[in-house]
Amino acid sequence: MPTPAYPPADDRLRHLLAQRINCHVDTWKLAFFIAGAVVDDPAIRAELNRIAAAHTAGQPCGDRNCRACFDAATARTAT
Repeated sequence: MPTPAYPPADDRLRHLLAQRINCHVDTWKLAFFIAGAVVDDPAIRAELNRIAAAHTAGQPCGDRNCRACFDAATARTAT
């Protein structure tokens, strides 16, 4: 039986966020709790889905922190 990937596929975003948050809080449990609240927030989920849909369609997502869109925009203006 193959070993399942860790973290489970449905919990990767929560784990990634918790790893970043953990640098700024006292305990992993608190970091994981905060990350869970972020991941479960409907407004954040909607924004992630909007960004993914824009990228899937080949459109810029409009997020000023998106490296892919920034690189594409600067490449177009440089030519």
